[in-house]
Amino acid sequence: TLVVAVLSSCGAYSQYGYDNDYGYYDNDDDYYYDDYNGNYYGDYNEFYTSLSPYGSWTVHSSYGRVWYPRVSRGFQPYATNGYWVMTDYGNTWVSNYDWGWAPFHYGRWFYDDYRGWGWIPGYEWAPAWVSWRRGSDYYGWAPLGPGLNINININIPSNHWVFLPNKWMYNRNMHKHYYDHRFNNRYYKNTKVINNTYIYNDNRYYSGPSSNEYRRDTGRNASVHRLEASSL
Repeated sequence: TLVVAVLSSCGAYSQYGYDNDYGYYDNDDDYYYDDYNGNYYGDYNEFYTSLSPYGSWTVHSSYGRVWYPRVSRGFQPYATNGYWVMTDYGNTWVSNYDWGWAPFHYGRWFYDDYRGWGWIPGYEWAPAWVSWRRGSDYYGWAPLGPGLNINININIPSNHWVFLPNKWMYNRNMHKHYYDHRFNNRYYKNTKVINNTYIYNDNRYYSGPSSNEYRRDTGRNASVHRLEASSL
């Protein structure tokens, strides 16, 4: 088993810090751990064994073997029970689910009208497999579905997008400030795609707004943490 750590310049453990209003302030002792091996995790059996306690596996007529998490109603990938952290690999989704190390960093999510959100295993790691957009004072993101990548990311359903005032981007309680999804079509029409990409081990993904762009958009700083893999 390997862990990934979002490291700062110091070696002590602490929680991410926030001010009493909003946003992220610099804290030199921040760490985040998640299972990770740099790019390739293993095979289907690894995912099957690790994720089975938290959901059910089935064979989908279009996507083959897929996994449905056992979650509460209203769950949405990259929106529920997690938050964004800026790292040297770009915006990295930090999940509070015990199983979050896999489905938010490998593979693709899709929505089934009968069963809800399901996950298709994949073997390339990224800080998040999402598409990004920017509005006048807000950001938006949505999961890249099966067959979508940084070259093909059109026709993502409007209700798959999450829009958030940019000042809340790195707040652990960001979910409290999501825009009402009923108006996603309007928010979407007033945004432009964020095309920042990152290449790692010949693997390309969208990295979202950069720290400089966040500073320009909000007047606030976002600490960029170092992402490292190390053996337990």
